[in-house]
Amino acid sequence: MRPDNLKTPDPSLSQVILVFLQYRSPQLLLAVTTLCIGLRVWLGHFSYWDLAVIAGALLLQPFIEWLIHVFILHFRPRTILGLNIDLHAAQKHRAHHRSPWQLDLVFIPLQTGFIGLAVLAVVYYLLMPSPELFMTGMSWAVLMALSYEWIHYLTHTSYRPRTAFYRRRWQLHRLHHFKNEHYWMGVTGHLGDQVLGTLPAKPTDVPTSTTVRTLGIDSSG
Repeated sequence: MRPDNLKTPDPSLSQVILVFLQYRSPQLLLAVTTLCIGLRVWLGHFSYWDLAVIAGALLLQPFIEWLIHVFILHFRPRTILGLNIDLHAAQKHRAHHRSPWQLDLVFIPLQTGFIGLAVLAVVYYLLMPSPELFMTGMSWAVLMALSYEWIHYLTHTSYRPRTAFYRRRWQLHRLHHFKNEHYWMGVTGHLGDQVLGTLPAKPTDVPTSTTVRTLGIDSSG
């Protein structure tokens, strides 16, 4: 199925999965996730420390997601020491806010993804005391990235929520895009929003932003 055939009022789950798998970022993340999990299984020597690594990463995920969204994706162009700084990821994200239904703008840019994967590998290499735990951390990281891509993609299709888990993410992410861009920064979860003050009790508690589509920056910025 071509992406432009996903415009039916309520496509089936199989339809949205087939379109999802046509994009490069999900394809690469699926391959890397399979490779990492395969390597972790091959290394063996599982212990409770593997569960501790996963639990720690799971706890940090909503805060990392929040920090990336606020400080990288919503980064405003600026001039520092005569240099014009405008992050590639932020440029792509501004285009995504301007055209929230354009599916090719939904996914993590490949350049950003490669940099993020390299940073994660360095961090886990420095933190983990063994190759086994290193691969546990990397496996979980790429699996969470794949989960992020899937949930984010799904909220930008016409697929209707069937479960309470997805319904909440669908509702809050659309509020971020169409109510106020300064709130509801999470995608896979909203613990970061709750702790860091960007999860209003009710949508009516915050004003409707006039810059929710532009992020306050014109299309040339």
